Amino acid sequence: MLEAEKNHYPALAFVQALEVRPIVSVAALKGQDEALAQRLGVALPRAPRRVEAGGMSYLWSGPGMWLAIGPAAPELAARTAGMAAVTEQSDGLSLFKVHGPCARAILAKLVPVDVHESAFAADAVALSIAAHIGIRLWREEDGFVLGCLRGFAGALHHALSEAAAEFAAAG
Repeated sequence: MLEAEKNHYPALAFVQALEVRPIVSVAALKGQDEALAQRLGVALPRAPRRVEAGGMSYLWSGPGMWLAIGPAAPELAARTAGMAAVTEQSDGLSLFKVHGPCARAILAKLVPVDVHESAFAADAVALSIAAHIGIRLWREEDGFVLGCLRGFAGALHHALSEAAAEFAAAG
């Protein structure tokens, strides 16, 4: 996994780079959505949502497409043979967490998504941009996770740092 195993980005007040996680993209083959969901034992989301089952998170990525995150991700290609195309993404995506009382204010500076509690519920997912960088955004535990292509991680970390700077004293 190249250098993706190393976290090169310093933690800041309200922003931290997450360690590399096992991640795969899953694209159902034509007409296999239901069979795939049954094989995985999870009701795969049909809209921008996240579901958790068996220690895995499945994030909607488009019609018949999901991002699977968790320890069983590397095994999904074998488990879903003939039903889905599975592609390793672990070393291609960088994840950042924005958390704390200022998280929504920080994100409001960067993403064109309403992240208020009433608009962006606990299992919501958005395919969007942050500082002109393509991202996946979702709620996780006490914060928000932004995933971007690894080549844009430095720029996203910088944008998050700048957006969080005014709140550093509160952290």
